[in-house]
Amino acid sequence: MNDDELVSQLMSTPVIALDPNADVGELLQLSENLSIHHFPLVNEGGLFGVVCTCDVVGARPEQAVSLFARRAPITVRPEATAREAAAYMALNDVGSVVVADDDGIWGILTRDDLAETVPELMKDLHCLYCSSRQHLRPAPGHTLICPSCAAERLPEND
Repeated sequence: MNDDELVSQLMSTPVIALDPNADVGELLQLSENLSIHHFPLVNEGGLFGVVCTCDVVGARPEQAVSLFARRAPITVRPEATAREAAAYMALNDVGSVVVADDDGIWGILTRDDLAETVPELMKDLHCLYCSSRQHLRPAPGHTLICPSCAAERLPEND
C-alpha cells in the first residue's frame, strides 16, 4: 500500500463508542474482550472525546471514562490520506485519530493500523527503547517512550 491510501480503506470498523458516563471497568472489559485500546466517547451532542486504555491506568473501575478523555479528539475525514493521518498523529502526540465527517463517526485509525499497512509512515514513531508503537508518550530529546519503559527508565515526577 502507499501513503496516498485513504483512511476509509485502513480504519478499524465497526467503532466501539462509549457514553462518556460509562465506567472504567466497562472500558477495560471491552478492551480485554475485543482487543482494542482506543474508544471514542459519544453523547447526544456527538463526539465528546476519545480515551485509550493507557489513559485509565490507576483509575478506579467505577470512575467515569469522561474523567480521563482527551476532550479535543483528533479527527480526520474519510477521504484523508494515510500520510495526512500519520502527520496528525505525530503533530498531536496521539496514537489514534477518529475518522468522522458531518454524517458521524466512520471508524478509528491507530498507529498500529498504519504500521501494518503503510510501515514507512511509522518508521520514526516507536518507543526509543523497545520499539513498541502502543501508548507512546513524549520523552526527553524529542523521542517517544512507552509506559513500561518509562516506568523502568525515567525518574518519577513527585
